[in-house]
Amino acid sequence: MSGRVGREMGETLKRGFQNGLSITVEMVKVIIPFYLIVELIRHLGLIGFIGGLFRPFMSLFGLPGESALALIAGYTANLYGAIAVLKPLHLSSRDVTTIALMLGLAHSLPVETPITRKTGVNAWLLLAVRISLSLLAGMALNLAWKLF
Repeated sequence: MSGRVGREMGETLKRGFQNGLSITVEMVKVIIPFYLIVELIRHLGLIGFIGGLFRPFMSLFGLPGESALALIAGYTANLYGAIAVLKPLHLSSRDVTTIALMLGLAHSLPVETPITRKTGVNAWLLLAVRISLSLLAGMALNLAWKLF
């Protein structure tokens, strides 16, 4: 009996390792390109320009303008893309928490919206609700940061 249990355990560990490796490869495929793009933008001196463009809007959430890059990456690609963008921006834990809350409510929108449509739900309405709740949550957390 112990031989069978050992083989099963070995197979389980092998599958787990292969699944973990597969997931890691998928994450790296997203994270590295986003990280390199933001590093390139930063080295070209465009972060300040982008930050200036988005500063008025992002101030609603208590965030610096350049954090819009992470929000856009999360909304349009996925959370891994947003994480990759956040790293080179060197944002505070407060800023990252606000972005995480917002992206927790609305992320991977181009992928999830068509899937939602296939379930029979009004995908455009749900998209609008997700984005609206994301933005409202960011504003509410900004207010909470200010109050406490």
